[in-house]
Amino acid sequence: MRSLVSLFAAGALAAMPAFAQLKSDQRIDNADAAAMKQLAQANINEIEGGKAAASKAQSPDVKKFAQKMVDDHTQMLNDLKTLARQKSVSLPESGSLKDKAQMTMMERSSGAEFDKKYMEEMVKDHQKDLKEVQDLAAKTKDAEFKASLQKASGKINEHLQLAQRIASSSAAGASSSSSSTTK
Repeated sequence: MRSLVSLFAAGALAAMPAFAQLKSDQRIDNADAAAMKQLAQANINEIEGGKAAASKAQSPDVKKFAQKMVDDHTQMLNDLKTLARQKSVSLPESGSLKDKAQMTMMERSSGAEFDKKYMEEMVKDHQKDLKEVQDLAAKTKDAEFKASLQKASGKINEHLQLAQRIASSSAAGASSSSSSTTK
């Protein structure tokens, strides 16, 4: 009986480092955690801006794009929240003041002017975000987070291409409609 207890205790002790290793692997280093928070903030800003643009935009293409930003970035944020919970990282819950202020300034426009400004901002924003996500993916140590960043990179690139296409067509529409109507 004593040898069975000793064997069980030895087995439990041998398993503890594996359990401790498993638990510590779920943690993420500070740089990766900061990057996770940065990515969450970017997604929240895209969602909030997309909601505002979906209701404010005049062009059906811009409205559709804005709703796509809400849908896609909500999914990306939800995926990130799941990973963050696994890694014990708390993420921000609201958009940055800077981005809120920028959207408020943009909302002062209306019609084709708003559409043009929003799409120009989306092109610039997604160019910046794509570079940042690719840079983060190159530096990230955590394999799961790296995979998440690579997936996000593909989606952001898709958004960038769509934004560029809509921006070029809405810019043409805005300039022809503004030149044909005089006040």
